[in-house]
Amino acid sequence: MEANSKDIEWLLENATQYMISKETNVPQSKISRLKNGKIKMENLTFEVASILTDFSKKLQKST
Repeated sequence: MEANSKDIEWLLENATQYMISKETNVPQSKISRLKNGKIKMENLTFEVASILTDFSKKLQKST
């Protein structure tokens, strides 16, 4: 398990909130608050950050 803020930032810029939520089971409201700066990246749980990092890497490999 790994959490990488650059991968999460890439994900937020290159995928829709709906897609991220559907594929990761992270609530869309949390993705929205993260994207809009209402939640700071460092305040995510390691589990959520790791899930988002893994999904980001999966998408980056497929593009």
